[in-house]
Amino acid sequence: MGEEGTMPVVLVTEDDPDLRALYATRLEGRYTVRTAGTVAEALDAADPAVRVVVLDRRLPDGDGLDYLHRFDELTDGALVAAVTGVDPELEVATVDIDDYLTKPVDAERLVETVDALDERHTYERDVARYYALAARRAALEDVHDPGTLRDDERYAELLDELDDLRASVTPSPALVQDHERTCAIYRDLAVTD
Repeated sequence: MGEEGTMPVVLVTEDDPDLRALYATRLEGRYTVRTAGTVAEALDAADPAVRVVVLDRRLPDGDGLDYLHRFDELTDGALVAAVTGVDPELEVATVDIDDYLTKPVDAERLVETVDALDERHTYERDVARYYALAARRAALEDVHDPGTLRDDERYAELLDELDDLRASVTPSPALVQDHERTCAIYRDLAVTD
């Protein structure tokens, strides 16, 4: 593991010690990795040096997503990837996360996601926001039928915001390593009549 200050800092919050160790091992060398097994430990480890938070939802002391505002405050705006065994509910359309991965997630996919989120720090705010919304849309569409999504006001608001941002964003497959997500982003940018 590199010294803090020389590499971007990633906070891995996962209650399963084996997964936490696997994720940390795969990220070390590219990032300075801090680990936590509970929300309380994660909040203690969070500070402005943290650029990316890998956040489990089902933690012993609460749902990690319930503390997003605290992570944002403590880290000075770190980007968050929810990595969880919980399929995304429709509420995810309104939750301020930057990516949502449903377990099982192989270590390579995790590294690609963290790399993409770390890279987003260099992009304009609208571009980073667009990719976060597109990732949420893809996560929801993976588990919910089109009729359910069509009837949900939160999902409609997510689509409206994507439409508003579309004109100022050019897709970059390098930001989204997953082929399906890259296709979803290109689909989002397609001109419709």
